[in-house]
Amino acid sequence: MGSDADDANTAPQAVADARADWKSSTTALERVQQVIEQTTTPKTAGEVAEEALVSEPTARKHLKSLVEVGTAAATEESGATKYARNEDTLLYQRIRELATEHSREELIESIQEMKHRITGFEDEYDAASPEDLATSLESDAPEGAWEAVSEWQTTERNLHIAQAAINYGRARDLGAATQ
Repeated sequence: MGSDADDANTAPQAVADARADWKSSTTALERVQQVIEQTTTPKTAGEVAEEALVSEPTARKHLKSLVEVGTAAATEESGATKYARNEDTLLYQRIRELATEHSREELIESIQEMKHRITGFEDEYDAASPEDLATSLESDAPEGAWEAVSEWQTTERNLHIAQAAINYGRARDLGAATQ
């Protein structure tokens, strides 16, 4: 059996090996895109370059392209351009994915379950929305109540996404029927 010291030495090597495999099996553009798709807090081209294992000029070039096609969003902060994923594009991809991978019936069933869950939150907390619940909670409220706010918000978001997927699928089907 290996010692703890051996385990500590192999972990950095495993990370280095994984990064080398990633670099050899992807293009610079693919790596920059993968990094930006995971980025929720805006990052500079230099930060993206470091994570994507590319030079800063290469990262900047690909980031500009990703902004042009809508995958990334650019903002100016303190005189520097920062990049993050484009949340609208991500939302559209999720809606399209649901519409493609699930039947209308499956989506309707999921919507009914989410509506039932939302009704449960309304009844349990005597609130009309997660925002109402959040404003009614005291700072020393049980942690479960604060978790309910987050779960309720997530359920509402997922409900709207599922409803949009049904509408997207229907519009797609109608468009195909008229061509």
